[in-house]
Amino acid sequence: MEKILMEAKGINGQLYLMEDKIRIVREGVRPVLARGSKGEKDILISQISAVQFKKAGAVAHGFIQFSFLGGAETKGRLFDARRDENTVMFNARQQEAFEAIKTEIERR
Repeated sequence: MEKILMEAKGINGQLYLMEDKIRIVREGVRPVLARGSKGEKDILISQISAVQFKKAGAVAHGFIQFSFLGGAETKGRLFDARRDENTVMFNARQQEAFEAIKTEIERR
């Protein structure tokens, strides 16, 4: 069984940091309504070429988005990020956990 080093629960999914990869997990009704699917996706840390991070505001949600060679992430605004399989959205209360994972990924 793989060891989870860090985790962050967001609005439309959870983000887990493992030793050599991240895992995006989507469960429940909200991911199905937002993207039409649920499940999990692994991305090797060594394959991540960029991490886009938008802080949550008083009204707007923030998000973390991963780019990697061969990935099909959307380019654009928050509305586009909602439907991107490589993006997890979060609110201001959840932001700290996502920032910590971002920092650790960039450190590696």
